[in-house]
Amino acid sequence: MATTLRDAHGEALSTTDRSSLAAYDRALELFHGYRLDPIAVLMPALERDPGFVSGHLLMAGMVLGACDGSLLGMAKASVDAAAAHAAKANAREKSLIGALGAWSGGDMLRGNQLLGRHLVDHPRDLFALQIAHAGDLFLGHSFMLRDRVARSLARWSAEDEGYGYLLGMYAFGLEECNEYARAEDIGRRAVDLHPHDSWAVHAVAHVCEMQGRAADGIRWLKATQADWATDCAMAVHNHWHLALMHMGAGDLGAALALYDAAVTPAPEAVALNLNDATALLWRLTLRGVDVSQRWQALAARRAAQAAWGCNAFNDMHTVMTLAAAGDEAAVAAGIQAMGEAPRYPGAHDWDVALPAANGLRAFAQGQYARCVELLLPVLDASTPLGGSHAQRDLLHLTLIEAASRAGDRALVRAMGDERAARKVATRTAVRDEEEAVAA
Repeated sequence: MATTLRDAHGEALSTTDRSSLAAYDRALELFHGYRLDPIAVLMPALERDPGFVSGHLLMAGMVLGACDGSLLGMAKASVDAAAAHAAKANAREKSLIGALGAWSGGDMLRGNQLLGRHLVDHPRDLFALQIAHAGDLFLGHSFMLRDRVARSLARWSAEDEGYGYLLGMYAFGLEECNEYARAEDIGRRAVDLHPHDSWAVHAVAHVCEMQGRAADGIRWLKATQADWATDCAMAVHNHWHLALMHMGAGDLGAALALYDAAVTPAPEAVALNLNDATALLWRLTLRGVDVSQRWQALAARRAAQAAWGCNAFNDMHTVMTLAAAGDEAAVAAGIQAMGEAPRYPGAHDWDVALPAANGLRAFAQGQYARCVELLLPVLDASTPLGGSHAQRDLLHLTLIEAASRAGDRALVRAMGDERAARKVATRTAVRDEEEAVAA
């Protein structure tokens, strides 16, 4: 009888090929740390062992984790390849075929619900947990970013391979639930265990951002930069965080320089990278920085890579880019496509994304009172858009600037007070930032 092969975390694989297992474990380790390039590591194993079910599922999960609608076909092909060999698959693999199949078929919410059940039965499946964690972020399920990881923590010990990655995810979940002290402590512990864990680095950066601790954030990101700035899928996003820290410290020139050096899209950039570029240029524009022709260059890239109707958060950022570049025809077509996007039971992302996109469009057109009218009602209900608190803060900043330009000083003050109260660590510094935006 053939020996059951298990991955680095003890999960059984249906393959009997030890070289496939070695490639899988190496790709999985790279994936957990957001290092490059796990797909290149895994592909030769799949070509040699086309019946490698877990390998196809890992490929699908890595592609889905990019949250790029233009890549859904690639993810679905990998799930289909796994399903073609379902007869030899074990129970864990069959469960993942169902969950990743739903997600790659366009229903991220259902896919993540199935992953939730899967993790109840397989709490040590770190791959599935990382995909579900990404799904919780994309769906705006802030509490599940914390609680889903908490469900598995008791099944792990500090000596287990990959435990630090679990802590990194937990740290980010705690931060998104406003448990900043615990988040920072656990995030730093995770980085101590795995210095190249760019997700844990990013969790601590989020704490600094949400508390208005720009100087601390700059020190943290620069101290860890050697471990995430190159050969890392999080490099763009962590540079985006560094740029935000410089903006918080009042150094807008440094933020613009980071855009040009590290955030402007590379040829291989996925939608999440494009979102970072859009958000940074928009924030700089709100602060009065002339970004010159950067909007036009970014708009051309976004238009070529748009996958309208697949993800509300991505589409909102695409509208923002096209509107800032002055391409009204493309904006109108995009918003129409958003209105026609499939609606899934229990998902409310488009209900928020459409008025938000129209509000951002109004801002770009100089219709500031209209922007306020559209953004104010959805601001408190923006969580279903997905993304983090720091990413959605862009809506808050836009509303403040629109209110200022519309002459609504009472709203500027109220929104500034609300945002400053959340960043209790440096209330005065945040007040200064708000007044700089609305000056």
